[in-house]
Order: sequence, then structure tokens, then C-alpha cells
Amino acid sequence: MVLKFLTVHSLAQNSSLAAQDICARLRRYTEQAPSLLLVYFTQAHDGAILREELKRQFPVTRLLGCSSCGGVMTEMGHHARQGYGLAVAALYDERGAYGIAGARGEHVDVRQLLRRAMSDCGRPGELPQLILLHTSPGQEEGLLAGIEAELGASVPVVGGSAADNGVSGEWQLCWDDEVSSDGIVLAVLYPECQLAFQFHSGYVPAEHSGEITACSGREVLTIDHQPAAEVYARWCGRDHPWSAGAILRETTLTPLARQVGMLDGIPYYKLSHPEAVTEQGGLRLFTDVVQGERLLLMYSSQEGLLQRSLNAIRIEPTYGVDAELQPIGALIIFCAGCRLALGEMLCQFVEQSQARLGKIPFITPFTFGEQGRLPHGELAHGNLMVSSVIFLTS
Repeated sequence: MVLKFLTVHSLAQNSSLAAQDICARLRRYTEQAPSLLLVYFTQAHDGAILREELKRQFPVTRLLGCSSCGGVMTEMGHHARQGYGLAVAALYDERGAYGIAGARGEHVDVRQLLRRAMSDCGRPGELPQLILLHTSPGQEEGLLAGIEAELGASVPVVGGSAADNGVSGEWQLCWDDEVSSDGIVLAVLYPECQLAFQFHSGYVPAEHSGEITACSGREVLTIDHQPAAEVYARWCGRDHPWSAGAILRETTLTPLARQVGMLDGIPYYKLSHPEAVTEQGGLRLFTDVVQGERLLLMYSSQEGLLQRSLNAIRIEPTYGVDAELQPIGALIIFCAGCRLALGEMLCQFVEQSQARLGKIPFITPFTFGEQGRLPHGELAHGNLMVSSVIFLTS
């Protein structure tokens, strides 16, 4: 049987009813149990209840879930009503294999998780075609380093950090046998089809840049030996810095970035979204930084953000994709900050994606950090980015 990729959604304002609704909709397509369920939901839902009901009805199906900011998007549009939204992608693939592993806490051995996931689907030691990663915000770089150490640079990674509606820590992860607000869940995929990957930002560099001269973890203390918040405000054209506190919404169209490499003579970047101004005049970001790195100011408009985000759903034959293959479904992980910046223009993403890929099913959570491989294979965690995988068959 050729792999099938289906999406369904529910606006029910009760987690048990929403999960039952999802199961009923899937059974209208087929009585067969899915091989894998990708479950994305808003913070109003209880991930434990969703997981319990979905596993009750599909006990042998592998399940991975992650909360999403403000809603979830599919080819049918953006799904949220009074804070509730649930969407599921179901993969049916008798010849493929799908393994899941998850763990709670900050100090997770991701290498051990990878081995567990590969053993979970009967493929121990076999490199997967894709790793799908969801984690609570804050530990992404270390986890990616662990994946690189275990499997090398050849395995594609697509990922997104769990989100809520207000950076209040109410994000959730769930998998076959557990739910957590702090941890990691990953899937290893061996589908009976080809995959195409993209990892893009919707921004271009402005004229300002400076060196990180002091930092601590994810907080930039000084740029060029001056308070980071003052420098950044000046770059953004403000007369005075923001007061201490959250600045996430105000900075979505003017993030910071570090150049990672060059492709065909054009530089490419890893973005960092300023989350807050700290009491000491620093900038807290959603990515780790290192003293001595050079930060650049980036910018975009709503229209520019939309058009450049759509680059993440194109299929590139030059990347080794067979031109005869046809897309049958896609997972598009989209930054929550970009979603908020687009506002009402978000609906155009659905319309224009269909113009590019046809009316195939896709699912899109809105995350607080995105993971993927950059053009020369660098495994990276960035902000305000789009990380995608397109499933293709003949």
C-alpha cells in the first residue's frame, strides 16, 4: 500500500470530546489504524487526556504530540475557537517503520532516546530517513549536539519547541506513554517514500551589526561593550530602550541573527528572537549565544515574511529530489512569532501553499523555536524560522 498522509482537526472545547472527534473523522477514511499520529494542540487542551483517548482507540499506533501557540493550521485553514484547537496528521504506511521515545527533565540522554526509538520500531542501529524532534524551550542546542554525536551529519532533523499562548511555561509534550511540560520527545521515521526538506527564515540583513562582548547562556549583556538593550533599541530606531520586561511581540519583524555560512556566494543566517529586556539592560533570547559572536539586525515586512516563509515548501530537484515524484503531504513547523506578525495574512499561507504544492494535506504547529539542517548540513536551532518535510511518492 502506498503511504497515505491525512489531516483532521477538531474545535471541540473539551479534550476528551476533541480526541473522540479526531478518531471518528479518521475512521471515515479507513478502519485501518494509523502507523503514526502527529498531534498538535493549544494550551487549553489537556495533553494527557488527548493522549489517553487517542491511544485507547488506536493502541498500536505510535503517537507524538506538542502544544502550539494560538491554534494549529492545516490545508483547511487555521483552527482555534475560544482558545481550543486540535489537529492531527495520520500516516498510514504498512511497509514503513516509526519509532517514538520521550523523557522528562532537563538532563536527558538524547543518544539513549535515539537508540530506544530505533529499537521501538525494529530498526536498531539503522539510520532513519528523518528525526522529528519536539522539546520544551531551553535545551535545544545541547540536544542537537547529542543527535549529531550519535548519528553524524547525514540524517535530516525537523523540529519545533513546544509553545503556549504567552511564554508562561504552559506548553506540553506527549507521547505513547507519558505527558510532560519539561522534556523531549522524538520520532525516527523510515517511511516508504522520499522526503524533501527545507529550513528557512523570512528575513534579510539590515545595516547594523556588533560583537557580543558579554553574555550568559541566552542573555546578551553587552554588544560592543555597551548595554545590549540600548544598542538593540538604537538599531531599531528607537529614541530610548524598552523597559525591563517582555518585548517578544514588538521585536518580531526586527530579530537578531548570526551568519552561519555561504551558499552560492550568498550568506545564510541562524535567527534569534529577543524575548525580553532584563533588569541589567541585557537582552534575553530564545537561543544560546557565545561571547565573540557577531550579531546582525534582520528585518522583514508582513508581505516579505509571507513570501520568504513559502520558500520552505518548495521542492528542489537540485537537492536530489526526483522530478517525477509527487507530494502527498507535509509537516510545516512555523514560528509562533512569525504567525503573530502575519496576523490576518496567515490565511494567505494556505492559499499560496496550495498554488505551489497542490491541494495536499499538511499540518502546521506554531512553535517557540525551530530546528533543522542549514544548507551545508549544519544542525541548528533558530527562531522565526520555518522547518519542513514534504512526503513524496511516484
